[in-house]
Amino acid sequence: MKRKAIAALLLAQTMLFGCASYNYTDAPPTLGVLYSKYAYIGYTGEPKPIEDVGIVTTDGLIKISLVNGQPISSYKVFKTSGMYSGGRYQLHLLPGTHVLSMGFHDDRGNGSRSWSTSDVTRTISIAKGQVVHLSVTGGSGRGTWTAKESDGSSVLPLITSDFKELTNAK
Repeated sequence: MKRKAIAALLLAQTMLFGCASYNYTDAPPTLGVLYSKYAYIGYTGEPKPIEDVGIVTTDGLIKISLVNGQPISSYKVFKTSGMYSGGRYQLHLLPGTHVLSMGFHDDRGNGSRSWSTSDVTRTISIAKGQVVHLSVTGGSGRGTWTAKESDGSSVLPLITSDFKELTNAK
């Protein structure tokens, strides 16, 4: 019986990971009040037009804590708050090279929670209009993780729509 249960869990996990699109839509949709949406402005001043910045999105599990050594909390944020911290996440950055520190926290409301015990630092280069998507993936050792980088530009219209919704709701 235990073998069947383990096999079923492994199959379900494989199917979930196999279905990932590696873009902004991997994060859970807001589903009313269940999940949150975030848009951080990772530079000083007023938000710039979306076509003049680069955007980092995550799978909803990755939580960026530092941008170029500055706490994410020091930047302007637009958000809708849901019951769970996971959700659709955007970080708007000026074109150039940036150093991001991040951890992950999985609290999708299924009764199970997991989180990283250490942060991962990632250097990314981003251009105007580019969308870099980060998703949690297993690392090289047992119990390690890293952030997989993918091209997230295929869902730029949805990112733009969410950004307009968030900035108009202030």
